[in-house]
Amino acid sequence: MERRGYEALLIYGDNKLVGNLRYLTDYFPDRAGWISLGPTQTYMFEGALLVLTLCDEPSLLLDPGLMAGKEICTKRILRGEGLSTQGGQGLSARNIADILTKAQVHGRVGVEGWDRFPIPLYLGLRELVPEIQLERSTVVEELRMIKSPMEIEIFRRAGKVGDLAHSAFVENLKRGVGRSELEIVRAAEQVMRSADPIYEDSCMHSPALIYSGQPVGDSLLNLPSHVKKIRNGDVVHWDIGMRHEGYTIDTSRTKVVGTPTEMQSSVYDTTLEMMRKVVSAAKPGIAACELVEIADKVAKESGHELWLRFLGHGTGLDAHERPDMGVENTRLASNMVLAIEPRIALGVSSLIGVEDMVLITENGGEPLISFEKSLEL
Repeated sequence: MERRGYEALLIYGDNKLVGNLRYLTDYFPDRAGWISLGPTQTYMFEGALLVLTLCDEPSLLLDPGLMAGKEICTKRILRGEGLSTQGGQGLSARNIADILTKAQVHGRVGVEGWDRFPIPLYLGLRELVPEIQLERSTVVEELRMIKSPMEIEIFRRAGKVGDLAHSAFVENLKRGVGRSELEIVRAAEQVMRSADPIYEDSCMHSPALIYSGQPVGDSLLNLPSHVKKIRNGDVVHWDIGMRHEGYTIDTSRTKVVGTPTEMQSSVYDTTLEMMRKVVSAAKPGIAACELVEIADKVAKESGHELWLRFLGHGTGLDAHERPDMGVENTRLASNMVLAIEPRIALGVSSLIGVEDMVLITENGGEPLISFEKSLEL
């Protein structure tokens, strides 16, 4: 903070993107809703905020409607009283302004989660403490890109749980055609839920996605359907997601129900070569966006293209974190964790690819998912 010239940071998180807030407090908003203030007024709640100054105790402010029903690392917590929003309780511009004034903050204040920072808080602070300068900060998200030894150990456990989930998915897929996408995905999700010592909503991560046989809507990855049945000849590509001890499980595989065609096998081999070359190149110093070029070059040499030019992303307490391999020239560093997911689409008939969580080391990427990669069921 001092090096960047910030006198304080406001670290905001809501019930979908919690990483920055949870990283420093271990608190995550786990619900959202609205509170009636009368027949024509409502208060929407979903977020919490940590005020971090250079000289005072950190303060965690919770939206009225949220509860501190879990262990929290921050000692000073300001809660809304029940469901009341009167008197500036909990997370309010007044409480933030009071904390900043007490800490004699008069200059630059960085906001983590700038794009999701609530407008009422921003406008209230502009009015109550006009001398401060609110601006986007990326201090915490940059710290989070490099995983600590403790985080890496959690990711290793998460990877093993991902392997178990793939095994459950394939076991259910082998039981025969006629089962729904949702039935099979739920079997994999149950394995992941059962292994997690922390109870939390999996949709804070992101829902599992699947493709089998034909698209739903305008995407080749859809939410699992309870009516869409697996058929003989289907190419089934699944991308399962869950949390383990707060951290991401994000991994995918592809199988053919029946005998793969020569084209399907060739495309699958290309995706494996894309993965091999990207993982090998994923060493400290390479720009994240260069990995996309490596994958796309492999695909084009085989007469195909990297699907949507999307290769993956950093991952951690949020499913999608920096660095984004599609756009960032951020250089990789040891102990980053990436979700690398090369795919190739064959029109609208097949989506083929794999995804592993990969730890960046001096010797290249180390996959944290070890489940086998073969197209045959």
